[in-house]
Amino acid sequence: MAEQKYLKYFIFQDKKNLKLPSYRAPMDPQYFKRMTLVDKDTVPGGKFYCETSWFLPGFGMESIPAGRKGNYFEEHTHDYGEMMAFYGFNFENVMDLGAEIEFWIEGKKYVIQESFTSFIPAGVKHGPLTIRNVKRPVAHFLACDTPAYK
Repeated sequence: MAEQKYLKYFIFQDKKNLKLPSYRAPMDPQYFKRMTLVDKDTVPGGKFYCETSWFLPGFGMESIPAGRKGNYFEEHTHDYGEMMAFYGFNFENVMDLGAEIEFWIEGKKYVIQESFTSFIPAGVKHGPLTIRNVKRPVAHFLACDTPAYK
């Protein structure tokens, strides 16, 4: 049974009973699919946080509940660094995001239409982040150097 030794480190589903912070908008499952979440609870002894999800064609301001201004998340800060990535699925041009992301960092607006990875240092205000005009699936990856997202 030695081949099963590390199976506990493979995550095949989202975290059960997940409670996200209030600055994260609830998403319409028709346009947003969560995949996996890794934290101190899902991986024994875990020292970092990671989540993966998909934004599907049609996702945009209309798919986010009223009162959230179309934002995936509102402005906030953490006491840990956060790596965030969005990758488009145009195999002829992998840098073509197939969507538009408006991302505010320290009060400055960035409008992005290319696949990207970003790193937000601890203490840096970021958000809102708005995702618009999703034409093809967009993979989203988020990782933080903390054992739990807070």
